[in-house]
Amino acid sequence: MPERFGGAHLPHIEAIDLRREGPPRGRFIAPRLAEAVKIALERGEQALLFLNRRGYAPLTLCRHCGHRFACQNCDAWLVDHRFKRRLVCHHCGFSMPPPEKCPKCETAGSFVACGPGVERLEEEVAALFPDARVLVLSSDLIATIERMRQELAEIEQGLVDIVIGTQLVAKGHHFPKLNLVGIVDADLGLSNGDPRAAERTFQLLHQVVGRAGREQGRGVGYLQTHQPEHPVMRALIAADRDAFYGSEIELREKTLYPPFGRLASMVISGGDKHDTEGFARRLAGAAPRDDEVRVLGPAEAPLALVRGRYRFRLLVKAPRAFDLSGYLRDWLAAAPKPKGKLKLEVDVDPQSFL
Repeated sequence: MPERFGGAHLPHIEAIDLRREGPPRGRFIAPRLAEAVKIALERGEQALLFLNRRGYAPLTLCRHCGHRFACQNCDAWLVDHRFKRRLVCHHCGFSMPPPEKCPKCETAGSFVACGPGVERLEEEVAALFPDARVLVLSSDLIATIERMRQELAEIEQGLVDIVIGTQLVAKGHHFPKLNLVGIVDADLGLSNGDPRAAERTFQLLHQVVGRAGREQGRGVGYLQTHQPEHPVMRALIAADRDAFYGSEIELREKTLYPPFGRLASMVISGGDKHDTEGFARRLAGAAPRDDEVRVLGPAEAPLALVRGRYRFRLLVKAPRAFDLSGYLRDWLAAAPKPKGKLKLEVDVDPQSFL
């Protein structure tokens, strides 16, 4: 839509360069954002602090020996969920209570939380604004859909001063008194290895900042970022979707990513790493020869171990006019078949690159 319904203004957006005006050590809200929240509260308005990371901290380590708590089933760190008093894997659901001593060096009381989640952000907000009414909206903390509706109604009625939320608050909500949105880590989705990372980050942050100023006055959004010069950040600040589209489409054309090329992902998974990699290599060796097709890999998938299964990935690139589906059908018909507990997944123009 070229403009907002009812003639409402689009929010004014500013970047907070964390390289120059970042928060004090151990804090995650920059002084300029904290001051903006203070002013909003003094005006009787609401503020939203957005961080798309559940839990208290994404990593827990021992400050004595450096041991990091990792999932026993996945290639992932355990997330500290302090409200539940559990260390949780967000991929397979494995969880454990925080031990009293480090399992490696047996030092007691040596654990340190690294990085912020929404629970840790609530702790900081409570210290900065002790009189504010704060609500955390995260899927981990909402037991039922009725409870979520009740909490959303409380925000709409002005019973909450500061909302702290994950992507649960990104779209579909109308908060009349909300005029300030602060994105605590705007760079979070830009470095996950997905060619669609920039597009998805732009969509998500555009939706989140759009919660501000939908009814009363003109909203303001702050993007805390280490990359204010990134095309996503520049386009958001300028409210220029066409500029982002232009830079993104140019990059995709150069790299022949969709929509200028076709892309398929083949993921081989199994309980034994050696057997899984060996089958992936045999599968790659059986690929039909075609000058228009590039077969990349096999290599470990970005998430190399999930639920106790090792994962290797092949990427297949071809021009847009090429019949990639037919190529894959011919390849798989002549290729060796996975045996035992090996599993092959094929995704043409994949939506996820994990």
